[in-house]
Amino acid sequence: MHSRRTPLPPPGAYPRFATLGDILRLFSGDRCTHAVPPGTHWTWLGFPESWPWVTCNEGNYTGPGTPLGSPDDLWWFTLAELAEHQPDAIPAWLAQLLVREVAEYTGALAAAFIALGSVPLLWTVPNYPEPRMAAYQPHYRLAFGGPLFTLEEWSCRLNITSAGTLPDSTAADAMLPDLVTALSNWVSGEHAALSSSTQLSWVKFNECNALGHYVDPDNSRTTEVSPMVSGYGSALLPPQVAVVVSLRTAHARGKAHAGRMFTPALGASAATGYCTLGTTIAQAATELLNAVNAVVTPAGVSIISATGQSNHVTNVAVGRIFDTMRTRRKSLSEAPYVVGSTLT
Repeated sequence: MHSRRTPLPPPGAYPRFATLGDILRLFSGDRCTHAVPPGTHWTWLGFPESWPWVTCNEGNYTGPGTPLGSPDDLWWFTLAELAEHQPDAIPAWLAQLLVREVAEYTGALAAAFIALGSVPLLWTVPNYPEPRMAAYQPHYRLAFGGPLFTLEEWSCRLNITSAGTLPDSTAADAMLPDLVTALSNWVSGEHAALSSSTQLSWVKFNECNALGHYVDPDNSRTTEVSPMVSGYGSALLPPQVAVVVSLRTAHARGKAHAGRMFTPALGASAATGYCTLGTTIAQAATELLNAVNAVVTPAGVSIISATGQSNHVTNVAVGRIFDTMRTRRKSLSEAPYVVGSTLT
């Protein structure tokens, strides 16, 4: 029989040849399935004499009642069945590896392989924990944005929740125009420091489910702001610069205790290297949140987490350090370069 004592690969790694201890499970079907394991990804490594690395696809996890079964279950299959499953993926040297390995099996194992009709390859089901599914409290998402300079765009969003009942669709339709007014006043206001290079061109107000997706994705509640509303003052900073408005709740720590909004406050002077307009930007943000809350009452602007927690925003804070939003600097072209004269 096979005399080498090659250590077994860990569960969820490489397939392996059956050992004498596996034979009874293969014949009895004890937590052992004859098939190529479904919902797996096979990575064929770029060097000879290696079986593929097999991992579970996203969403296909182990546990009772799942497609792969419980941890330490076995899936067994032949090389021919594997070739049928992945006809264009198997390297040419794999059959040679199989022939060489099988030649070393004698005795009871060889007899078992003859009875099974072929040499079985085994793959052990790993103990992958199933990820926690998102479970947001049902809420409305207020999203807004528009052009930034000529080629770039900006956007922000706020979440609206309620300890009681959320607005229904009819109520939300009636709220949208007033939300557009609140956002227009914030964008155009001097204290927000957004500058005339920032424009508000759209506002969305849609209900989201526990997965964080629109309840009615095919019918987005959207207003195209026309004419667009521009910010106040001249731009003093490039489009990727942002001022972070921290959204605070009554909780100092824990889930859903704080959030943030990256405002394109390009009119904030950076003469000292710091944002010196924190007080006025915070004032403008507070006025915006109060105006939004007045429209969506009894709901309000809140911080939410993917595990169901939510807390209403109680105040804002603005720091001194400018931040960067790379997504607001993706369309400006570097070319052509300005080439200086030849050095003397």
